[in-house]
Amino acid sequence: MQAKRAPSSRVVPLALAALALACGSGGAPRAAAPAAEPIAGLSTGVWTWVDFPDSACDDGSPTGIGVSPGTGPDLVVVLNGGGACWDYLTCFVIGTASHGPYGAPEFALQATALPGSILDRALPGNPFQDATLVFVPYCTGDIHGGDNVAVYAGPGETRTYHHVGHANLVAFLRRLGATWPSPRRLVVSGASAGGFGTVINYDAFRRQWPDAEAFLVDDSGPTLEQGAISQGLLDAWYASWRLDRLLDPICGTPCRTDLSAGLSAVMARYPRDRMALLSSLQDRVISAYFTISGAQLEQELHRLAADVIDPAPNARRYFVAGSTHTMLGNPAAFAQGVPLLEWLGQQVGGDPAWASQQP
Repeated sequence: MQAKRAPSSRVVPLALAALALACGSGGAPRAAAPAAEPIAGLSTGVWTWVDFPDSACDDGSPTGIGVSPGTGPDLVVVLNGGGACWDYLTCFVIGTASHGPYGAPEFALQATALPGSILDRALPGNPFQDATLVFVPYCTGDIHGGDNVAVYAGPGETRTYHHVGHANLVAFLRRLGATWPSPRRLVVSGASAGGFGTVINYDAFRRQWPDAEAFLVDDSGPTLEQGAISQGLLDAWYASWRLDRLLDPICGTPCRTDLSAGLSAVMARYPRDRMALLSSLQDRVISAYFTISGAQLEQELHRLAADVIDPAPNARRYFVAGSTHTMLGNPAAFAQGVPLLEWLGQQVGGDPAWASQQP
């Protein structure tokens, strides 16, 4: 297929019915961001891959986003997951995060892998069927929060890793805002690493679309309270990804020891925005990353609910039993009290019956 080239992006249309949701020191200055021009060459209901030369995966190769314009006035953005890494061992030896390159071929493969996700317009009961859908891939190892090119030392070598997930999002939001300047409703959602990314980047989304009716859906990215995540791990994230550049303006020093302070900050800053956390109580992936047992994670999730989520008038939680990881890739499989798709419809539809669910 012949690709069309715009001055600052390449678009490759893909006729797709569904999209998969996967679980996966100061650097050189980044290239100056291009002027925020609308994305061209899009067709309603068709997935199009859009290259962003001013973005990067871990290996420095450029990435982009998938876009499918809808017939309605709403905009749904999904941040993909894929692990995280913060040093030579985790990034290059164990490989605990998804790597680049991630371009049109990778998007085409992923997009056909899993029907039934929230980005499947044919999914019965999907409250986002008519919305414009945006898929943000993940290949930076930093829960979409980094703005740093790190150099890690290993045995007899040094290797470079582009932790630039937040910097990428800034570039994406500029052009998405130019293309859809005034959506009626904005849904910021993500799974796993992308779930964490929804919380820490939510303020950036709201600054781009301050007048939209907005919603946050964090799937399996729990910003647990102080003590649940080791301080050494938090320190490594701040140092390797430069989370201070993103989180200090939002929640200051409290976030450096307690990620739940970031959730509290965005809930307080946007009190009219409905915000949701989805999680299994003993999520095997999250407990492994935080090096705690499933039982400990369940205890911490209940603590987060009691201290942060339940007291907030604009926040709810959807907890299920077991150790599964992520729900938005197959939402029809979850029916804790209210079926998950119905529950999400209640959230974005302003239904007063929207209430937290748990076993």
